[in-house]
Amino acid sequence: MGFLFLVSCQTIEKKEKPQNLIPKDKMVEVLIDVHLFNAAKSVNRLPLQQTGMTPHQFIYEKHDIDSLTYEQSNAYYGADLDTYEAIHAKVKAQLEQRKTVVDTTIAQKKRAQDSLKFIQDSIKLQRLNIKSDDPPVIQSIQEINRDSI
Repeated sequence: MGFLFLVSCQTIEKKEKPQNLIPKDKMVEVLIDVHLFNAAKSVNRLPLQQTGMTPHQFIYEKHDIDSLTYEQSNAYYGADLDTYEAIHAKVKAQLEQRKTVVDTTIAQKKRAQDSLKFIQDSIKLQRLNIKSDDPPVIQSIQEINRDSI
């Protein structure tokens, strides 16, 4: 009973809106960059170390914000769970969309490389199997070479 009294007497104060609050859409972009940098650090830390710039420094400069503005905005949005979840849902959706674009591009490049290798292998095989005095076949191979470039 005493616990219920304490809980019911507790007032939850809403955080005061910071003067330099980062707009929600921009906060999404900032958080996307934070996630991308964290992923980059886990994959290959060396390029980041060579520049001497920390991920947060880069993000602050890119988005023209400072650490205090970022921390205050993050705390403000974090105080409202629904808003914070909505921001992170947008971050997740955009990261997934970017991943799909990258995966599609990689798959297209691989298909193009595989096709080129297949054509090159076919040409090599045909060269091994034909006689040098057979002009029509040689001419068609040269056409394939021209078309594949």
